[in-house]
Amino acid sequence: MDKKKLRNDLFLIIPLLLAAVVALIILLTRKTNQPLVAKVYVSDAIVETIDLSDKTERDYTIKGKNGELVIHVHDGKIKVSKSNCPHQDCVNQGEVSDINHPIICAYNEVYIVINGQANHDAEI
Repeated sequence: MDKKKLRNDLFLIIPLLLAAVVALIILLTRKTNQPLVAKVYVSDAIVETIDLSDKTERDYTIKGKNGELVIHVHDGKIKVSKSNCPHQDCVNQGEVSDINHPIICAYNEVYIVINGQANHDAEI
């Protein structure tokens, strides 16, 4: 009886696992035409919208609550390259190109959020 029960369980589990793997492959390989856009907020107000699909290298100076930040954009990635904040956490965060990783400078009340479809070229 135990072998028959195990066999029946495998007939249920294996197709479910295969369906989950196929769904995961489809989701990870799906390409999108929606561009990534970074929105820069100062104290909850949008002050800059940056198209990350444009591959030109640019710098933006943003006036925060307590000083200025320099935001550097290149190759679809964005980072804070200079800030007057004391801990420099926003600068040390480095480049971001994923919608799940905002950049936050609490001292200047500046945060950067990337909107759009997830970047499927990023490593998981």
